[in-house]
Amino acid sequence: MLRAFKGKGRVLALSLFLVPAVSLLSSCSRSGDAMAPLLGITQPRSGAISEGQKVTVTGYAFDDSGVASVRVDGKEVLPTDQAGKKLAQFGFLVEAQKGGEVELKVEAEDANGQVRKLTLPLTLDTQKPKLVIERVEMTEDKLLRIVGKATDDVEVDRVVVKYGKTFSRLPLPKGKEVSFMIQVPAKSATVIAVDAVGQRVEKLAKP
Repeated sequence: MLRAFKGKGRVLALSLFLVPAVSLLSSCSRSGDAMAPLLGITQPRSGAISEGQKVTVTGYAFDDSGVASVRVDGKEVLPTDQAGKKLAQFGFLVEAQKGGEVELKVEAEDANGQVRKLTLPLTLDTQKPKLVIERVEMTEDKLLRIVGKATDDVEVDRVVVKYGKTFSRLPLPKGKEVSFMIQVPAKSATVIAVDAVGQRVEKLAKP
């Protein structure tokens, strides 16, 4: 299922594709407009979705002569208020069906009829992340120390520790395998791992 929506707001700098950062696009100039539009996808960052999930895909197209059209699998998704702009933002919804991977064909066309095409792969992530607690101990300062790792077949988005009424997100990089060492002022704590599509697993840690 595919549905376009009118997108507004700031364009994010991160892209899944090797294109220039959005913050630099407005200062670019191509004499004679000899190139097709630049095209980038800003969300979803991981390219992963869960079964039955409705995912908002957002992106941008840039062209000196103005962006006339953005199509996904042949369907127009460029909002009318973005048509003709040099830097145009677009978005659409995708509902995940059963299957391992789906590819969307995205095209951007400028006012002179030049077209840029790219393929957006979306992976159906049905597996929850895995969480391994390797060591739990009390320190001499009476802090609870937890050592472990979280893994996911696509990406571990975040690891959170809960003790009492406190939730604390760990300052860790995202990746398929994330190791951590936690020290909290508690006798027990719950470690929570969340993957790129929001699936989560948690474990209680105590000596």
